[in-house]
Amino acid sequence: MLPILFEIGPLTIHTVSLFHTGGILIGIWWVYIQSKKYSVDTQKIMDMSLVIVLWAIIGARLFSILFDGSLQWYLQNPLKMLMLWNGGFTFYGGFLFGLGAGIWYIRKHKMDVWKISDMAAPGLALGIAVGRLGCFASGDSYGKITDVAWAVTFTDPLSMAPTGVPLHPTQLYSVGVNLLVFGALLLWQKKQRFKGELFLVFMMLYAIVRSFVEMFRDDPRGVYLDGIISTSQIISIGVFLIAAILYYKKFKKRPHTSFHA
Repeated sequence: MLPILFEIGPLTIHTVSLFHTGGILIGIWWVYIQSKKYSVDTQKIMDMSLVIVLWAIIGARLFSILFDGSLQWYLQNPLKMLMLWNGGFTFYGGFLFGLGAGIWYIRKHKMDVWKISDMAAPGLALGIAVGRLGCFASGDSYGKITDVAWAVTFTDPLSMAPTGVPLHPTQLYSVGVNLLVFGALLLWQKKQRFKGELFLVFMMLYAIVRSFVEMFRDDPRGVYLDGIISTSQIISIGVFLIAAILYYKKFKKRPHTSFHA
């Protein structure tokens, strides 16, 4: 598609980096707007966002190196680990590291973890959808060979996807399902019953749609049980179970009155 957006002398702007940055900014913008709506200190929200983004980048890169099947290559080319502009990130690594950093910051500043998590949830889904457009442009996270009518064929030699063969447009599948999650969260928000519900619903829905899209992907991402299940699907199962257990416990303890964030 368009792996490189433009070049100015030695400066190369990769399309995937632009969209990933856009996805992050959309997520920050969303939680900032929500903080004003719910009277949360906007400066602390912005500071928290920077902390989360930093640790999310570290986690996403680390998980990609460890679990995407390229560890030996990185060990032989250690400097490549630092070349973030060339791609190589795993969402769950970024999510888990970012979540941990966010919880640490929120507790340190004595804010409400569940309230802020709810505020951020729809923005996370929207930001992921935007970021996946960058994956489509670069050929990252590509799909299996297919003969479906909507298959895409990458032709740019700089593409991360195999060229000249029809593939499932898994990046666009991810865009579509995450936009559906975003819409579902906006609808769910209107009938939210307890703090943390929106974020836990996001975790469960994302785990489901991520596992679905994984079935059509063919990029290196770590596979187990003779290729039956991927690293992300294993993590998705864990994320779904943890979120479901927390949801059940909080639902049982919810006050029997209408909820207001």
